[in-house]
Amino acid sequence: MSRTVFSNPYSAIRIPLLILTLVPILLTGCTTVQGASEPQERRFTGFLENETLVLAPEISGRILAMAVEEGDEVQAGEELARLDDSYIRLQLAQAEAQAARAEAELAQLKAAVRPEDVAVAEARVRQAQAALDAADIALADAIELRDHPQELEVQIAQARAALKEAQAHARAAQHQARAAELEMQMWGEIARDLANGVTVTLPDGTVVTVGAPPEKKQQANTQWNLASQKAWQAWSQAKQAKNAAAQAQAALDDLLRQKENGQEGEAQIVAATNARNQAAAALKQAQAALEAVKAGPSREQIAAAEAVAAQARAAREALATALAKARILAPADGVILERYFSPGEVIASGQQLLRLTRPGRMTITIYAPASMIDDFRVGDILPLKVDSAPGREYDARILAISDQPEFTMRQSQNIAERAAVVYAVILQIENPDDLLRPGLPADVILRTP
Repeated sequence: MSRTVFSNPYSAIRIPLLILTLVPILLTGCTTVQGASEPQERRFTGFLENETLVLAPEISGRILAMAVEEGDEVQAGEELARLDDSYIRLQLAQAEAQAARAEAELAQLKAAVRPEDVAVAEARVRQAQAALDAADIALADAIELRDHPQELEVQIAQARAALKEAQAHARAAQHQARAAELEMQMWGEIARDLANGVTVTLPDGTVVTVGAPPEKKQQANTQWNLASQKAWQAWSQAKQAKNAAAQAQAALDDLLRQKENGQEGEAQIVAATNARNQAAAALKQAQAALEAVKAGPSREQIAAAEAVAAQARAAREALATALAKARILAPADGVILERYFSPGEVIASGQQLLRLTRPGRMTITIYAPASMIDDFRVGDILPLKVDSAPGREYDARILAISDQPEFTMRQSQNIAERAAVVYAVILQIENPDDLLRPGLPADVILRTP
Protein backbone atom coordinates (compact mmCIF):
# COMPACT_ATOMS: atom_id res chain seq x y z
CA MET A 1 0.00 0.00 0.00
CA SER A 2 1.06 3.60 -0.45
CA ARG A 3 2.30 5.20 2.70
CA THR A 4 0.37 8.41 2.13
CA VAL A 5 -3.07 6.91 1.59
CA PHE A 6 -5.51 6.90 4.51
CA SER A 7 -9.01 5.61 4.68
CA ASN A 8 -12.08 7.87 4.76
CA PRO A 9 -12.82 8.77 8.37
CA TYR A 10 -16.51 8.00 7.93
CA SER A 11 -16.17 4.95 5.70
CA ALA A 12 -17.53 2.63 8.38
CA ILE A 13 -20.47 4.69 9.62
CA ARG A 14 -22.89 2.23 8.11
CA ILE A 15 -21.72 -0.67 10.27
CA PRO A 16 -22.05 0.59 13.85
CA LEU A 17 -22.77 -2.89 15.23
CA LEU A 18 -19.50 -4.20 13.88
CA ILE A 19 -17.68 -1.23 15.45
CA LEU A 20 -19.20 -1.86 18.86
CA THR A 21 -18.16 -5.47 18.56
CA LEU A 22 -14.57 -4.95 17.38
CA VAL A 23 -13.52 -2.10 19.65
CA PRO A 24 -14.04 -3.88 22.97
CA ILE A 25 -12.10 -6.84 21.56
CA LEU A 26 -9.21 -4.51 20.59
CA LEU A 27 -9.26 -2.83 23.95
CA THR A 28 -9.38 -6.01 25.98
CA GLY A 29 -7.21 -8.19 23.79
CA CYS A 30 -4.25 -5.85 23.47
CA THR A 31 -3.32 -5.77 27.16
CA THR A 32 -1.15 -8.45 28.71
CA VAL A 33 -0.81 -9.41 32.34
CA GLN A 34 0.64 -6.48 34.23
CA GLY A 35 2.91 -7.02 37.16
CA ALA A 36 3.62 -4.59 39.94
CA SER A 37 7.05 -3.55 38.52
CA GLU A 38 6.77 -4.67 34.87
CA PRO A 39 5.78 -2.34 32.02
CA GLN A 40 2.36 -2.71 30.56
CA GLU A 41 2.35 -4.39 27.15
CA ARG A 42 -0.32 -3.87 24.53
CA ARG A 43 -0.54 -5.69 21.21
CA PHE A 44 -2.07 -4.28 18.06
CA THR A 45 -2.75 -6.69 15.23
CA GLY A 46 -2.55 -5.91 11.54
CA PHE A 47 -1.57 -7.49 8.22
CA LEU A 48 1.75 -7.10 6.43
CA GLU A 49 1.77 -5.42 3.01
CA ASN A 50 4.46 -4.71 0.47
CA GLU A 51 5.51 -1.06 0.42
CA THR A 52 4.40 0.34 -2.92
CA LEU A 53 5.01 3.64 -4.66
CA VAL A 54 2.68 5.14 -7.24
CA LEU A 55 4.53 7.06 -9.95
CA ALA A 56 2.79 9.88 -11.79
CA PRO A 57 4.22 12.62 -14.04
CA GLU A 58 4.19 16.20 -12.83
CA ILE A 59 3.45 17.50 -16.35
CA SER A 60 1.00 16.46 -19.04
CA GLY A 61 2.05 15.15 -22.42
CA ARG A 62 2.27 12.32 -24.90
CA ILE A 63 4.26 9.28 -23.78
CA LEU A 64 7.27 8.96 -26.07
CA ALA A 65 8.74 5.75 -24.63
CA MET A 66 8.18 3.20 -21.87
CA ALA A 67 11.34 1.39 -20.76
CA VAL A 68 9.77 -1.17 -18.41
CA GLU A 69 7.13 -3.88 -18.34
CA GLU A 70 5.24 -5.35 -15.42
CA GLY A 71 7.54 -7.58 -13.37
CA ASP A 72 10.77 -5.78 -14.35
CA GLU A 73 13.29 -5.03 -11.62
CA VAL A 74 14.51 -1.43 -11.58
CA GLN A 75 17.14 0.52 -9.71
CA ALA A 76 16.88 3.94 -8.14
CA GLY A 77 17.42 6.68 -10.73
CA GLU A 78 16.71 4.43 -13.71
CA GLU A 79 14.60 6.00 -16.47
CA LEU A 80 11.22 4.29 -16.62
CA ALA A 81 9.36 6.47 -19.12
CA ARG A 82 9.81 9.62 -21.17
CA LEU A 83 7.28 12.20 -22.33
CA ASP A 84 7.53 14.10 -25.59
CA ASP A 85 9.69 17.12 -24.72
CA SER A 86 10.28 18.63 -28.18
CA TYR A 87 8.11 21.70 -27.54
CA ILE A 88 9.68 22.24 -24.11
CA ARG A 89 13.15 22.10 -25.67
CA LEU A 90 12.15 24.74 -28.22
CA GLN A 91 10.80 27.00 -25.48
CA LEU A 92 13.94 26.42 -23.42
CA ALA A 93 16.18 27.45 -26.33
CA GLN A 94 14.21 30.67 -26.73
CA ALA A 95 14.33 31.32 -22.98
CA GLU A 96 18.10 30.76 -22.90
CA ALA A 97 18.57 33.26 -25.74
CA GLN A 98 16.39 35.83 -23.97
CA ALA A 99 18.24 35.28 -20.69
CA ALA A 100 21.61 35.67 -22.40
CA ARG A 101 20.47 38.89 -24.04
CA ALA A 102 19.12 40.27 -20.75
CA GLU A 103 22.38 39.41 -18.97
CA ALA A 104 24.42 41.06 -21.73
CA GLU A 105 22.32 44.22 -21.58
CA LEU A 106 22.65 44.31 -17.80
CA ALA A 107 26.43 43.85 -17.99
CA GLN A 108 26.68 46.57 -20.61
CA LEU A 109 24.60 48.89 -18.45
CA LYS A 110 26.74 48.23 -15.37
CA ALA A 111 30.00 48.71 -17.27
CA ALA A 112 31.89 51.96 -16.97
CA VAL A 113 31.38 54.71 -19.53
CA ARG A 114 33.01 53.56 -22.77
CA PRO A 115 35.08 56.07 -24.79
CA GLU A 116 33.44 54.97 -28.04
CA ASP A 117 29.97 55.80 -26.66
CA VAL A 118 31.19 59.25 -25.64
CA ALA A 119 32.73 59.76 -29.09
CA VAL A 120 29.46 58.89 -30.82
CA ALA A 121 27.49 61.25 -28.57
CA GLU A 122 30.00 64.06 -29.16
CA ALA A 123 29.77 63.54 -32.94
CA ARG A 124 26.00 63.88 -32.73
CA VAL A 125 26.40 67.14 -30.81
CA ARG A 126 28.74 68.50 -33.49
CA GLN A 127 26.32 67.45 -36.21
CA ALA A 128 23.41 69.14 -34.42
CA GLN A 129 25.50 72.30 -33.92
CA ALA A 130 26.35 72.41 -37.64
CA ALA A 131 22.67 72.04 -38.52
CA LEU A 132 21.81 74.92 -36.18
CA ASP A 133 24.51 77.12 -37.73
CA ALA A 134 23.15 76.40 -41.21
CA ALA A 135 19.61 77.19 -40.03
CA ASP A 136 20.82 80.51 -38.57
CA ILE A 137 22.41 81.44 -41.91
CA ALA A 138 19.26 80.50 -43.82
CA LEU A 139 17.12 82.60 -41.48
CA ALA A 140 19.48 85.58 -41.80
CA ASP A 141 19.39 85.28 -45.60
CA ALA A 142 15.58 85.22 -45.60
CA ILE A 143 15.43 88.33 -43.43
CA GLU A 144 18.01 90.08 -45.62
CA LEU A 145 15.96 89.37 -48.74
CA ARG A 146 12.81 90.74 -47.15
CA ASP A 147 14.45 93.89 -45.80
CA HIS A 148 16.62 94.61 -48.89
CA PRO A 149 14.73 93.76 -52.10
CA GLN A 150 17.64 94.95 -54.24
CA GLU A 151 19.63 92.01 -52.97
CA LEU A 152 17.04 89.76 -54.58
CA GLU A 153 17.86 91.19 -58.02
CA VAL A 154 21.53 90.49 -57.44
CA GLN A 155 20.76 86.90 -56.41
CA ILE A 156 18.51 86.43 -59.46
CA ALA A 157 21.32 87.58 -61.74
CA GLN A 158 23.75 85.28 -60.00
CA ALA A 159 21.27 82.41 -60.27
CA ARG A 160 20.81 83.00 -64.01
CA ALA A 161 24.57 82.92 -64.53
CA ALA A 162 24.88 79.79 -62.42
CA LEU A 163 22.11 78.11 -64.42
CA LYS A 164 23.79 78.89 -67.76
CA GLU A 165 27.08 77.56 -66.48
CA ALA A 166 25.42 74.39 -65.13
CA GLN A 167 23.56 73.79 -68.38
CA ALA A 168 26.75 74.25 -70.43
CA HIS A 169 28.57 71.85 -68.14
CA ALA A 170 25.74 69.33 -68.46
CA ARG A 171 25.88 69.50 -72.28
CA ALA A 172 29.65 69.07 -72.29
CA ALA A 173 29.40 66.13 -69.90
CA GLN A 174 26.76 64.55 -72.14
CA HIS A 175 29.06 64.85 -75.21
CA GLN A 176 31.98 63.40 -73.26
CA ALA A 177 29.87 60.47 -72.12
CA ARG A 178 28.79 59.70 -75.69
CA ALA A 179 32.38 59.89 -76.90
CA ALA A 180 33.50 57.55 -74.10
CA GLU A 181 30.76 55.10 -75.02
CA LEU A 182 31.83 55.14 -78.70
CA GLU A 183 35.41 54.45 -77.64
CA MET A 184 34.21 51.55 -75.50
CA GLN A 185 32.25 50.09 -78.43
CA MET A 186 35.29 50.46 -80.71
CA TRP A 187 37.59 48.55 -78.39
CA GLY A 188 34.90 45.94 -77.86
CA GLU A 189 34.71 45.25 -81.58
CA ILE A 190 38.51 45.13 -81.85
CA ALA A 191 38.73 42.65 -78.96
CA ARG A 192 36.06 40.41 -80.50
CA ASP A 193 37.70 40.48 -83.94
CA LEU A 194 41.07 39.55 -82.49
CA ALA A 195 39.48 36.78 -80.46
CA ASN A 196 37.68 35.33 -83.51
CA GLY A 197 40.68 35.65 -85.83
CA VAL A 198 40.72 36.28 -89.61
CA THR A 199 39.20 33.76 -92.02
CA VAL A 200 41.27 33.27 -95.23
CA THR A 201 40.42 31.16 -98.29
CA LEU A 202 43.50 29.56 -99.87
CA PRO A 203 43.89 29.00 -103.66
CA ASP A 204 42.99 25.36 -103.27
CA GLY A 205 39.71 26.36 -101.64
CA THR A 206 40.76 25.56 -98.09
CA VAL A 207 39.39 27.95 -95.50
CA VAL A 208 41.62 28.66 -92.54
CA THR A 209 41.35 31.01 -89.56
CA VAL A 210 44.39 33.00 -88.57
CA GLY A 211 44.40 34.11 -84.94
CA ALA A 212 45.99 37.23 -83.51
CA PRO A 213 48.98 37.00 -81.19
CA PRO A 214 48.02 36.52 -77.50
CA GLU A 215 49.64 39.80 -76.45
CA LYS A 216 47.48 41.68 -78.96
CA LYS A 217 44.35 40.02 -77.61
CA GLN A 218 45.37 40.89 -74.05
CA GLN A 219 46.05 44.51 -75.01
CA ALA A 220 42.69 44.83 -76.75
CA ASN A 221 40.83 43.36 -73.75
CA THR A 222 42.67 45.70 -71.39
CA GLN A 223 41.77 48.73 -73.48
CA TRP A 224 38.17 47.54 -73.65
CA ASN A 225 37.97 47.27 -69.85
CA LEU A 226 39.54 50.71 -69.40
CA ALA A 227 37.18 52.23 -71.96
CA SER A 228 34.20 50.62 -70.18
CA GLN A 229 35.25 52.16 -66.85
CA LYS A 230 35.82 55.53 -68.52
CA ALA A 231 32.37 55.41 -70.13
CA TRP A 232 30.72 54.55 -66.80
CA GLN A 233 32.47 57.44 -65.07
CA ALA A 234 31.55 59.82 -67.92
CA TRP A 235 27.86 58.91 -67.74
CA SER A 236 27.95 59.26 -63.96
CA GLN A 237 29.43 62.74 -64.28
CA ALA A 238 26.88 63.62 -66.95
CA LYS A 239 24.08 62.61 -64.59
CA GLN A 240 25.56 64.69 -61.78
CA ALA A 241 25.89 67.69 -64.14
CA LYS A 242 22.28 67.27 -65.22
CA ASN A 243 21.14 67.19 -61.57
CA ALA A 244 23.21 70.30 -60.84
CA ALA A 245 21.53 72.12 -63.74
CA ALA A 246 18.12 71.08 -62.41
CA GLN A 247 19.02 72.40 -58.95
CA ALA A 248 20.21 75.68 -60.46
CA GLN A 249 16.92 75.98 -62.35
CA ALA A 250 14.96 75.31 -59.14
CA ALA A 251 16.96 77.96 -57.26
CA LEU A 252 16.28 80.53 -60.00
CA ASP A 253 12.58 79.65 -60.06
CA ASP A 254 12.39 80.09 -56.29
CA LEU A 255 13.95 83.55 -56.48
CA LEU A 256 11.62 84.57 -59.33
CA ARG A 257 8.60 83.48 -57.27
CA GLN A 258 9.80 85.61 -54.40
CA LYS A 259 10.09 88.60 -56.74
CA GLU A 260 6.60 88.13 -58.15
CA ASN A 261 4.96 87.57 -54.76
CA GLY A 262 5.94 89.91 -51.97
CA GLN A 263 4.39 87.60 -49.33
CA GLU A 264 6.80 84.87 -50.29
CA GLY A 265 9.53 86.54 -48.26
CA GLU A 266 7.48 86.31 -45.05
CA ALA A 267 6.75 82.65 -45.73
CA GLN A 268 10.46 82.01 -46.22
CA ILE A 269 11.19 83.70 -42.90
CA VAL A 270 8.55 81.59 -41.10
CA ALA A 271 9.89 78.39 -42.63
CA ALA A 272 13.48 79.33 -41.78
CA THR A 273 12.46 80.22 -38.22
CA ASN A 274 10.74 76.85 -37.74
CA ALA A 275 13.75 75.03 -39.13
CA ARG A 276 16.04 76.99 -36.81
CA ASN A 277 13.89 76.16 -33.75
CA GLN A 278 13.91 72.46 -34.64
CA ALA A 279 17.68 72.51 -35.05
CA ALA A 280 18.07 74.21 -31.65
CA ALA A 281 15.85 71.57 -29.99
CA ALA A 282 17.84 68.78 -31.65
CA LEU A 283 21.06 70.31 -30.33
CA LYS A 284 19.69 70.38 -26.78
CA GLN A 285 18.68 66.71 -27.05
CA ALA A 286 22.12 65.75 -28.34
CA GLN A 287 23.81 67.68 -25.52
CA ALA A 288 21.56 66.01 -22.91
CA ALA A 289 22.33 62.60 -24.40
CA LEU A 290 26.06 63.35 -24.19
CA GLU A 291 25.75 64.31 -20.52
CA ALA A 292 23.77 61.12 -19.82
CA VAL A 293 26.43 58.97 -21.48
CA LYS A 294 29.18 60.65 -19.46
CA ALA A 295 27.20 60.27 -16.21
CA GLY A 296 26.45 56.56 -16.74
CA PRO A 297 23.23 54.66 -15.93
CA SER A 298 21.02 55.60 -12.99
CA ARG A 299 20.12 53.26 -10.13
CA GLU A 300 16.59 52.98 -11.49
CA GLN A 301 17.87 51.88 -14.90
CA ILE A 302 20.12 49.24 -13.34
CA ALA A 303 17.28 47.99 -11.11
CA ALA A 304 14.96 47.69 -14.10
CA ALA A 305 17.59 45.78 -16.09
CA GLU A 306 18.24 43.47 -13.12
CA ALA A 307 14.52 42.75 -12.87
CA VAL A 308 14.35 41.88 -16.56
CA ALA A 309 17.39 39.59 -16.24
CA ALA A 310 15.94 37.88 -13.15
CA GLN A 311 12.65 37.30 -14.92
CA ALA A 312 14.47 35.81 -17.92
CA ARG A 313 16.50 33.52 -15.64
CA ALA A 314 13.36 32.38 -13.83
CA ALA A 315 11.65 31.54 -17.11
CA ARG A 316 14.71 29.58 -18.23
CA GLU A 317 14.92 27.65 -14.95
CA ALA A 318 11.20 26.86 -15.01
CA LEU A 319 11.49 25.38 -18.49
CA ALA A 320 14.64 23.46 -17.51
CA THR A 321 12.70 21.99 -14.58
CA ALA A 322 9.80 21.09 -16.88
CA LEU A 323 12.26 19.40 -19.25
CA ALA A 324 13.65 17.30 -16.41
CA LYS A 325 10.11 16.32 -15.40
CA ALA A 326 9.57 14.80 -18.84
CA ARG A 327 11.73 11.88 -17.64
CA ILE A 328 10.08 9.53 -15.14
CA LEU A 329 12.80 8.03 -12.93
CA ALA A 330 12.61 5.22 -10.40
CA PRO A 331 12.64 6.76 -6.90
CA ALA A 332 14.03 3.57 -5.35
CA ASP A 333 15.00 -0.01 -6.12
CA GLY A 334 11.97 -2.19 -6.73
CA VAL A 335 9.79 -4.22 -9.04
CA ILE A 336 7.15 -2.85 -11.43
CA LEU A 337 3.77 -4.17 -10.30
CA GLU A 338 1.48 -2.40 -12.77
CA ARG A 339 1.83 -0.29 -15.91
CA TYR A 340 -1.22 1.76 -16.80
CA PHE A 341 -0.14 3.44 -20.08
CA SER A 342 1.64 2.59 -23.33
CA PRO A 343 3.79 4.69 -25.71
CA GLY A 344 1.79 7.11 -27.84
CA GLU A 345 -0.93 7.67 -25.25
CA VAL A 346 -1.50 11.04 -23.60
CA ILE A 347 -1.26 11.26 -19.83
CA ALA A 348 -2.37 14.10 -17.59
CA SER A 349 -0.37 15.61 -14.79
CA GLY A 350 -0.79 13.56 -11.60
CA GLN A 351 -2.34 10.58 -13.41
CA GLN A 352 -1.01 7.18 -12.31
CA LEU A 353 1.57 5.78 -14.72
CA LEU A 354 3.32 2.97 -12.82
CA ARG A 355 3.10 1.18 -9.49
CA LEU A 356 6.35 -0.02 -7.94
CA THR A 357 6.93 -2.29 -4.98
CA ARG A 358 10.06 -2.17 -2.84
CA PRO A 359 11.37 -5.66 -1.93
CA GLY A 360 12.91 -5.79 1.49
CA ARG A 361 10.44 -3.29 2.93
CA MET A 362 6.94 -3.87 4.18
CA THR A 363 4.28 -1.87 5.95
CA ILE A 364 1.58 -2.67 8.46
CA THR A 365 -1.45 -0.61 9.48
CA ILE A 366 -2.81 -0.90 13.01
CA TYR A 367 -5.61 0.98 14.74
CA ALA A 368 -5.09 2.61 18.14
CA PRO A 369 -7.89 3.86 20.40
CA ALA A 370 -8.17 7.59 20.89
CA SER A 371 -7.22 7.19 24.55
CA MET A 372 -3.85 5.69 23.58
CA ILE A 373 -2.96 7.67 20.46
CA ASP A 374 -0.63 9.97 22.42
CA ASP A 375 1.62 6.95 23.10
CA PHE A 376 2.50 6.78 19.39
CA ARG A 377 4.92 9.24 17.78
CA VAL A 378 6.16 9.40 14.20
CA GLY A 379 9.70 8.01 14.05
CA ASP A 380 9.34 5.76 17.12
CA ILE A 381 10.48 2.16 16.66
CA LEU A 382 8.24 -0.55 18.12
CA PRO A 383 8.81 -4.31 18.21
CA LEU A 384 6.81 -6.49 15.80
CA LYS A 385 6.21 -10.23 16.05
CA VAL A 386 4.87 -12.74 13.52
CA ASP A 387 3.81 -16.31 14.10
CA SER A 388 6.07 -17.54 11.28
CA ALA A 389 9.17 -16.36 13.19
CA PRO A 390 8.62 -17.34 16.83
CA GLY A 391 10.92 -15.70 19.32
CA ARG A 392 12.05 -13.01 16.87
CA GLU A 393 11.20 -9.35 16.98
CA TYR A 394 11.41 -6.98 14.01
CA ASP A 395 11.84 -3.22 14.28
CA ALA A 396 8.76 -1.36 13.04
CA ARG A 397 9.20 2.39 12.55
CA ILE A 398 6.13 4.63 12.67
CA LEU A 399 5.75 6.40 9.32
CA ALA A 400 2.47 8.23 9.77
CA ILE A 401 -0.43 8.68 12.15
CA SER A 402 -3.80 9.59 10.72
CA ASP A 403 -5.37 12.75 12.08
CA GLN A 404 -8.84 11.49 11.11
CA PRO A 405 -10.82 8.93 13.16
CA GLU A 406 -11.43 5.64 11.39
CA PHE A 407 -14.31 3.99 13.26
CA THR A 408 -16.80 6.34 14.82
CA MET A 409 -20.53 6.96 14.89
CA ARG A 410 -22.21 10.18 13.79
CA GLN A 411 -22.06 11.69 17.29
CA SER A 412 -20.42 10.42 20.46
CA GLN A 413 -22.86 10.90 23.29
CA ASN A 414 -21.00 9.29 26.19
CA ILE A 415 -17.62 7.96 27.31
CA ALA A 416 -18.28 4.45 26.04
CA GLU A 417 -19.05 5.70 22.54
CA ARG A 418 -15.97 7.95 22.50
CA ALA A 419 -13.84 4.93 23.34
CA ALA A 420 -14.87 3.41 20.01
CA VAL A 421 -12.90 6.06 18.11
CA VAL A 422 -9.62 4.68 16.65
CA TYR A 423 -6.85 6.13 14.48
CA ALA A 424 -4.76 4.46 11.81
CA VAL A 425 -1.03 4.11 12.48
CA ILE A 426 1.25 3.06 9.60
CA LEU A 427 4.61 1.41 10.36
CA GLN A 428 7.49 0.31 8.12
CA ILE A 429 9.44 -2.93 8.60
CA GLU A 430 12.76 -3.89 7.05
CA ASN A 431 12.70 -7.40 5.54
CA PRO A 432 16.34 -8.08 4.61
CA ASP A 433 16.13 -11.89 4.80
CA ASP A 434 12.81 -11.98 2.90
CA LEU A 435 11.07 -14.06 5.59
CA LEU A 436 8.06 -11.79 5.87
CA ARG A 437 5.28 -12.20 3.32
CA PRO A 438 2.37 -9.95 2.36
CA GLY A 439 -0.88 -10.93 4.03
CA LEU A 440 0.67 -12.42 7.17
CA PRO A 441 -0.87 -11.25 10.45
CA ALA A 442 1.56 -9.53 12.82
CA ASP A 443 1.47 -7.94 16.24
CA VAL A 444 2.91 -4.52 17.03
CA ILE A 445 3.84 -4.29 20.70
CA LEU A 446 3.54 -1.08 22.70
CA ARG A 447 5.21 -1.16 26.10
CA THR A 448 4.32 1.63 28.51
CA PRO A 449 5.28 2.12 32.16
